[in-house]
Amino acid sequence: MDEGRLVAWHKKEGERVEKGEVLFEVETDKANMEIESPASGVVRRILLQADATAPVTTLIALISDTPDEPLPAVAETAPSTAVRRAAVPAAERSVGPAVPASDGERVRSSPAARKRAQELGVDISALTGTGPGGRINIEDVEAAARTPARVAVAASEGDAPARREPLTRMRRAVGEAMTRSVREAPQFSISRDVDMSAASATRKAAGVSYTDVIVSAAATALRAHPRLRSRFDGDALVISERIDVGLAVALDAGLIVPVIRDADRKTLVALRDEREALEAAMGSGHARADAFGGAAITVSNLGTFGVDRFTAIVNPPEASILAVGRVSDQVVAVNGAPAVRPVVSLTLTVDHRVADGADAARYLADVAEKLEADGDR
Repeated sequence: MDEGRLVAWHKKEGERVEKGEVLFEVETDKANMEIESPASGVVRRILLQADATAPVTTLIALISDTPDEPLPAVAETAPSTAVRRAAVPAAERSVGPAVPASDGERVRSSPAARKRAQELGVDISALTGTGPGGRINIEDVEAAARTPARVAVAASEGDAPARREPLTRMRRAVGEAMTRSVREAPQFSISRDVDMSAASATRKAAGVSYTDVIVSAAATALRAHPRLRSRFDGDALVISERIDVGLAVALDAGLIVPVIRDADRKTLVALRDEREALEAAMGSGHARADAFGGAAITVSNLGTFGVDRFTAIVNPPEASILAVGRVSDQVVAVNGAPAVRPVVSLTLTVDHRVADGADAARYLADVAEKLEADGDR
């Protein structure tokens, strides 16, 4: 992100806030995120009002230890220079400006809005901004691009007319992340069919979904495979000691990946409850800031859409992603005789800079073994 829109404050000036308590909401490319207070104290001054947009790292409020602590002078508008990071408590920091001011004779608009206008071919000087002081934001640019006047008709006679539909923020973010993944990370994929008879019995007994069972198996198997929970960082591998699992969630606007923390330590019921809570938060467009980032691996299940198997693209900076197809009845050989068993196809895609084919094969074999084993995990 280059900038974000502050959606709402959860505290007013003069109110006390505790460290870890939700202080405000900010709109990102993919969701409205609830941001926790970095410290306990009193909200002394709010420098950026709700519905305003500002660059990342902009100072937006002052929190002090006491309600009468002297505050440093700080303006609510700023010159067009780099903003400085905020630190708490207020008495210990050197504070900078809050919101970028007008760019002089230029149109009042955010850097992201100007960039988006250039991408869409929109004349930003002809727009009326809906932001503070008439400032033009991304939404104004995209709204202008969606007007009937911007419908493009094929030049060749007889061709069907085509409509230009600007990308949403989420769709643009997904496209940029996946392009970066394919461009920067050499990837390979391996697949394996797994007999889900035991996993199905476990799932029914616990009252959970196939996704929960597979997330559990993927997480617990990852304990013995540090390379598969690593990320490439220049001349070194950064190995995560926690096994947090990303869960790909499909929304109408695009794809979003919330994270189940410490998935290897949770019971199937706990995994189900956390997954359902995350999916509900993603569907409503609201989520806590700690719901994203830091995953060791992502699980993407398209089996619920009737897909038999597919290959997923690694979600950077992670090094691997597990693609899950549908569980379907298939005829397989059991002890030399044909039998009908529920089978799922798992496809693991790996960043080749981090791990090799043998590493991936051993990990996928462990996942399959845990799914085919009897008993709850």
